Amino acid sequence: MKNQTLFPVIILLFFTIPSTAQSLDTIYTNAQQVVSLSFPDPIQTGITGSQNFAFSFDREQADTLGLLQADKGQSSNLLVRTMTGDLYVFIIAYREHLRQLHHFIAPDQRLKNPFQPDSKMLEVSGSSQIQPSSLEKDFTRLCTQLLDQKSSTLKRSKRQKGIRVKVIGQIYHDDNVYMVYELKNRSMIPYEIGLFQLSKVLGTPKRKASYQELPITPLFEFHMSEEIGAGETVRFVVVYPKFTLNEKERLQVKVLEAHGSRNLTLKLH
Repeated sequence: MKNQTLFPVIILLFFTIPSTAQSLDTIYTNAQQVVSLSFPDPIQTGITGSQNFAFSFDREQADTLGLLQADKGQSSNLLVRTMTGDLYVFIIAYREHLRQLHHFIAPDQRLKNPFQPDSKMLEVSGSSQIQPSSLEKDFTRLCTQLLDQKSSTLKRSKRQKGIRVKVIGQIYHDDNVYMVYELKNRSMIPYEIGLFQLSKVLGTPKRKASYQELPITPLFEFHMSEEIGAGETVRFVVVYPKFTLNEKERLQVKVLEAHGSRNLTLKLH
């Protein structure tokens, strides 16, 4: 189980600007006892605002349980994103004597995004739907071209337990980065993807206090499958906003199986 201590201010501001924002619950912890949190869905990312707090969870296999501890210091906050995309934010504080050692997090405790419609597909009339935007059309056109090309710009690949993840190409276009991936299932068992994530990584997991893993949120996914059948190979493209890496950062691709332990972590730089 690994810890992260990076505070994404922009994400928090985006979801808490409205004056009607929900009040935040306070969770107390200390260094002598472990406080556990059970979320409705598996945890994807957990980040604390101060390094005297440590939030850890199983990053190798999808799990809903997170553990919180702290050294004595000022109060801070905890941001948790689940694999369903929901965000949860709590105030976290140090307390010598704890009254509660476990918290069951309810779905209605997630942050409400006033800018996101309740449905991903909005109906116009009858069964008709809004046509794809011009941006989506541009993404689709370029992604199609990239998949049709026979690229030889292999970056890196990783194989484990019959599953192989490969980066075919990394293309910059306008203000976006197009990553071409390949997943191959050489086993006799179908592979269901629980998490496919590109992240910036700073430090090493062995040094928890300085280790940071910041996922890069995709803008568009093209031909990405949720399940890969036995013996099948799929290629797909994921579009991300343009990013840069400093001399201490590297890219990492993480693939977690939804209901199993066939997990891979591919370091790109």
